[in-house]
Amino acid sequence: MNVVDLGLERTRYAVIDETIESRWRRVTSMQHDTVAIVTPRDQITFADLEVRADAIARELDIRGPHGSCPVAVDLEPTAQAVVYLLATLISGRPLVMIDPQLPDARREHILATSGAVALHTVLEEAAATEFRFGNALEPLSSDPAMIAFTSGTSGAPKGVVLSHSMCLNKADELAAAIDLRPDDHIGNLLPVSFGAGITALIMGLMNGVTVYCWDPRVDGTSNLDHWLRRNAITTAHCAPSFLRAWTAAEPTDRRDSSDNALRVVVTYGEAAHGRDYQQHRDHGFSGVTYVNWMATTETGVVAYNAFPPGSAFPSGIVPAGRARDGKDVQIVDLDGNPLPDGEVGEIHIISSDLADGYHGDPERTSQRFTALADGVSRYRTGDRGCIDTQGELQLRGRLDDAVKIRGYLVEPTEVDASLRAISGVVDVAVIVQTENDDPVLCAYVVSNPNRITLSPAEVRRELSQRLPGWMVPRHIIMLTSIPRTERGKIDRAALPAPAPVTTTTAGPTLETITEFRIAIIWSKIIGLESLDRDDDFFALGGDSLAAAEMLTAVRAAVLVTVTGAQFATATTIRELAALVDAMLCNRKRDEGRASDLVPLTTEGSRTPLFLITGAGAPALSFLAMTQAMSGNRPVYALQAHGMESRGLPDRTISKMADRYIREIRKVQQHGPYVLGGYSHGGFVALEIASRLHDEGETVEHVVILDTHLRENMIAPNPDAVREEEGPETTSPEPVLNARARTSRKSVLGIWFRYQFAGVMQFDTSMQWYLFYHRGLASLRNYVPCPYRGAVTVIRGEDNRQSAADWSAVATGRVTFEDILGSHEDILRAPYAVAAGEAVERALASQTAGIRT
Repeated sequence: MNVVDLGLERTRYAVIDETIESRWRRVTSMQHDTVAIVTPRDQITFADLEVRADAIARELDIRGPHGSCPVAVDLEPTAQAVVYLLATLISGRPLVMIDPQLPDARREHILATSGAVALHTVLEEAAATEFRFGNALEPLSSDPAMIAFTSGTSGAPKGVVLSHSMCLNKADELAAAIDLRPDDHIGNLLPVSFGAGITALIMGLMNGVTVYCWDPRVDGTSNLDHWLRRNAITTAHCAPSFLRAWTAAEPTDRRDSSDNALRVVVTYGEAAHGRDYQQHRDHGFSGVTYVNWMATTETGVVAYNAFPPGSAFPSGIVPAGRARDGKDVQIVDLDGNPLPDGEVGEIHIISSDLADGYHGDPERTSQRFTALADGVSRYRTGDRGCIDTQGELQLRGRLDDAVKIRGYLVEPTEVDASLRAISGVVDVAVIVQTENDDPVLCAYVVSNPNRITLSPAEVRRELSQRLPGWMVPRHIIMLTSIPRTERGKIDRAALPAPAPVTTTTAGPTLETITEFRIAIIWSKIIGLESLDRDDDFFALGGDSLAAAEMLTAVRAAVLVTVTGAQFATATTIRELAALVDAMLCNRKRDEGRASDLVPLTTEGSRTPLFLITGAGAPALSFLAMTQAMSGNRPVYALQAHGMESRGLPDRTISKMADRYIREIRKVQQHGPYVLGGYSHGGFVALEIASRLHDEGETVEHVVILDTHLRENMIAPNPDAVREEEGPETTSPEPVLNARARTSRKSVLGIWFRYQFAGVMQFDTSMQWYLFYHRGLASLRNYVPCPYRGAVTVIRGEDNRQSAADWSAVATGRVTFEDILGSHEDILRAPYAVAAGEAVERALASQTAGIRT
C-alpha cells in the first residue's frame, strides 16, 4: 500500500490547488482493494466506496438541486454514511453535516440557515420520478466544499464556509504532524460530524489509509480497549474528556504496552491537562506520543504540542505549542496593537489558508475576517492568550470569560487547572455567574466514581491552599458528569443553577461577636473568606462530615456542645450563633441533649417520611438527599440512641425498633406511615413496619436505600423467629491501617471506648466509628421476619442483590430502582440528588396506587 504524495513541502502561505475529487481519484487508483472504513457495524473498501459514492453523485448531478445548492447529510456512525458524505463532496455541492443527535430545533436552524436540501429527500425523489436536471458541477479548489456549523454554545450555530483546498490542507497538516504511515490504522474516536472528526476521516480517505470509526456517544468505552487492540489501531483521535473516560475504562493493573499497536494519541476541541496524558500513559501506553492539537473551524490548525514517549508532561493545562508553518499568531490588545511576549491579549491568526467567512452572514464575516494583501487574511479568534518565554502559545479562555472578582482579574482557566490538580477530581467546568449584580465564580466538579465522592467543602478547602481567596469559586457543585453538547463542548445552558446565597462582595454583614467567631470557623472548614450571617452551611457545600468537624470546633471555641440534631434546625450563621448565645445565657454548657428523632423538614401536607440512619451515621447524613426532594412532606430522621448525647445504646434491632416507634408516635400517633432506611437502617425500617402492621396500623410504603442483605437473610428460612434478647458477647475488631504498628494500648483503648460508647461521649469521628460497629453487632444474630407490605429497594452501583435475594425478606410488592453512586456515596452530593428523586418516585407510585 502506498500513501498518496501529501505535497507538504509548500512555501509560506501556499495553498493546495486541488479539489477533493481529484485527490480522491488518485487515491482510489492506488488503493483499490484496501479497506477504507471500518465501524463496529460495517466496513467498506476503497473500491466499493468509490462505486457507491459515484452512483449517488450521479443522482445529485441528474436530479439534484440547481447550481451549487448545499446538500445536508445525516452522519450516522456507519460506513454507509461515509458513502453519502463522500458522494456529496465529489459532486461539487457544499456538504452540510447533520449530527443525528441534534435536537430538532437546532437541526431546523441549520437547514434554514444553510438553505441545504437533505440528501435523503433527493434520493427519495430520484426513486419516484424520471425527471432530470442534468447539472453536473466542476468545482475549483477555491470553491466551497462544506459548510461546517460550529457548536454555538453561547448562541445560535454559525456556518463556516470551507473550500476544497482548506479541507485538504487541514487533513495534510494533521498527516504531517503525526507522520502518517502507509500501514497506519487510524482510530477516529470522534463523531464524524465534528470538525476534528471529519478532518481525521478526510486525512485517511485522501491518503489511502484505513479509518476505524468509533462514535463515543453510541459505542461508549466498555469494549473500546478490545476493539482498539483487535484492529491494531496505531493513531487515536479523541477529545480530552473522552481520553479520561477511556483511561477510566482501562484495566487498572495493566502496565505492559507490548500488546497494543498504538503510537500516537491526538486530542482536540478543549483544553488538555498534563495529568490526562500521564494517567493514560500509566495504563499501559508508555510507547505513545501525545499531541495536543489547537485548531479552530475557521483557521485549521494554529499550533500543536507533541510529547514523545518518556517526555515529561506539564502540570496544569498543556500549552497549545508553537505556531505552525503557514500561520502567523499575533497577540493584540483591545485596540489591535501587538503585545510583547508574556502579555495576555486576543489571539489573531494571519494566513492565506483560512475559511471563506460565515455562510449568509456578511456582517459577522466582516467582524471576524479582514482581507490583507496577496490573498492573506486576518482572523480574530475571540480567544485570550499569550506567547510564553519558550515561544509557545498559552490559551487563557474566551475574551468574555475573564472577570474581575473583588477588584482582581480572574481567568477561569486557571481555576479549572487548579481544580483538576486535586486528587479525585476527574472533570471540571468553571463559569462566571451574576449574583446580586456582582460576578461570582461557579465550579462544577466531577469526582472519581471509583473513590469516595469529594464534598464541595473538601474541594473548596483543598483549592484554597492552591489559590488566593478571590479565585476560590463561590459555588462548587458536584455532578456525576459535565453536560456536553452534541459536539462534545461543555453545554453551559444545561449546567444546573447554583443555590442562591446572600453574601455580597461589599463585605460580610456579621453583627455579633458569636457570629464572627462562628464565621471564622466556617471559613476554615468551607474554604471561603467572605461569609454572610444568613449563609446556609449546607448550601455552601458542607456535608455531615464537615458539620461534625465544625461543631467540634464550635465546642472548643465557646465551650458549648451543639449536637447535630440541634444544628439541623439552625444551619445559618445567624441561627447557630443565636442558639449558642441562648445556651450560654442558660448556662447549658456541655449539656446539649439530642433527640433520637431529628426533624429535617417540617413543611408539607403529605404523610411524613421517617428515615432511619445507617450504622454510626448521624441524622444530618440524610440532609443532602432531603434537600433534593420536593418538600411536599415532612421528613424526620432517626439516629442511634446515645450517639449525640449520653444514653445507653440499643443492642438489638428489636430494641431499636421499639424506641423508634415511640419516637415516631410523638409526631404521628397513627398511620398511614411511610418509612425508609439507609443500609443498616433498612433492616430497622422493615422491623418497624412489621411491628406496626402487627398492631393493626397501615404502612403505606417502605423505601430501602442500598441495604445489603447478609448471607443468612438471602437463603429462604420459613422457621424465622424474632431474635431473643440476650447479652452482647462480641466486640468489634478495630479497623486499623495494615501498615501502621498499632500498640496493644491503643487497641485496648478502642475496646474500652466501645464498651462505654453512649454512656460516655467521645470525639465525633470516634463516636461514629464505635456506633458503626455497634450497628454491625446488632445484625449478627438477627433474622428478619418476612414483611408483606409494599417495598422499594434503591440500589447503588455496587449492589447486585436481586429480587430473588430479597424474596425471603420482602414477600409483598417489591420494586427495584438502580442509581449512580457507591454505597458510601449515594447520600452525598451529587448522588444524593438521584437518591432523593428515586425516593420521591417510589412514594409517588405508592400514592397513585392508593388512589386507584
